[in-house]
Amino acid sequence: MFWNVENYFDPFNDPLTNDTEFTPGAERHWTWQRFEKKRDGLAQAIVSVADEYGELPALVGLAEVENRLVVSQLVRKTMLADLGYDFVHRESPDERGIDVALLYRKDVFRVLAVDSLRVPGFATRDILYVKMRFPVKPGMTDNVKPGPERSESRDPWERMKEPLHVFVVHLPSKRGGAWASQGRREAALAVLEHAVDSLLAEDPANPILVMGDFNDTDARVAGLSVPAFAGPPAAPGTLRYHGRWEQIDWFCVSPALDSASRMQIYAPPFLLEPDPAWLGSKPRRTYVGPRYNGGLSDHLPICLKIWDGPRVQDN
Repeated sequence: MFWNVENYFDPFNDPLTNDTEFTPGAERHWTWQRFEKKRDGLAQAIVSVADEYGELPALVGLAEVENRLVVSQLVRKTMLADLGYDFVHRESPDERGIDVALLYRKDVFRVLAVDSLRVPGFATRDILYVKMRFPVKPGMTDNVKPGPERSESRDPWERMKEPLHVFVVHLPSKRGGAWASQGRREAALAVLEHAVDSLLAEDPANPILVMGDFNDTDARVAGLSVPAFAGPPAAPGTLRYHGRWEQIDWFCVSPALDSASRMQIYAPPFLLEPDPAWLGSKPRRTYVGPRYNGGLSDHLPICLKIWDGPRVQDN
């Protein structure tokens, strides 16, 4: 799952970033009570994915999270606390203080390495890189024949599949105009493509998953492809602006994952509201201008099925 959660800020002023508007004394009157409502709503939305897809998301990439505190609150202080999630977060130099983060289920993944890829030349969100493995549980097979180099231990952490390389991105916005900002997105994309190219040069069979807000309706990452949709989209896009739906949130996968991957926009009714100005519906965001609206985000989440999990051995 990936979701731009639109200004998931705590209500405390950070003197090192431009976050004043999300404090109790500012125009938006952002309070701890409003923060808790958004925090709990985000958790409920993540858990609700199981109603649609039959299981909880194994990975959840998030964009527009302010800091480690807000991510920790989401994982430790909501219904997610009892569901085995942990998270990876690194601070970025973004002027507003927003970052990306990755939640993961500890029963599905083990984190092997983490890195923040910095975009040179200007302050923006780092690209989060996480190298992970699937733990293979006792009584299951990973479809790889045992050899002298593979352990026969029943410890689930000692027999694993190939590493999965995950990137979570939030490319620079079109603030200032699409053409004026294009160079910034291209610079960030170049950093991502260099990292992807290195992994594919090391091994063309490396499983690579990129998820994020590309701030572009055309997701392009050299060496990767956009997975097919699993049936018709649940909504015409992930964002609606002036009555027009756009999809700017994407997954991109390497050839090792392409044939098995299917993407879907997740659009349950509780994430939507009527659009009186343009008719139809739109994502229910937290604020409409300075007015508190009580929703969760101006983006809809996207989901991707990439792995069915190890198969139980036949008796």
